[in-house]
Amino acid sequence: MVRRYEEPVEVRVEAAASTTAGTFSPGTLAEGAVAVRPRPRAFVWRGRILVVREVLDDWSERRSWWRDLNDLGERPERHVWRVEAGSAAGTGVFDLASDAADGCSDPWVLLRAQD
Repeated sequence: MVRRYEEPVEVRVEAAASTTAGTFSPGTLAEGAVAVRPRPRAFVWRGRILVVREVLDDWSERRSWWRDLNDLGERPERHVWRVEAGSAAGTGVFDLASDAADGCSDPWVLLRAQD
């Protein structure tokens, strides 16, 4: 069952990186390098720490401007990560979203959870 939440969560991400033709080089982007968004590795939701076991997908989506007209600010899009995450109590699939320009900074929101 999929449930919608739109609740704030604290997300911990991997260190930023870039890639060039299969090589990994942290720091600045060289010519021909592609920016890699840091992936979520854990998040805190309702007082529980959930560890990301796998990133299933990520995408950018336009926000519902008709609902959030006053809250859009300069970011009408948000980046969404679909992850499989869990704790000792079990696992689930979660959609985490960031409105930041880099798609991985605060504030984060839990959009959906599937258990």
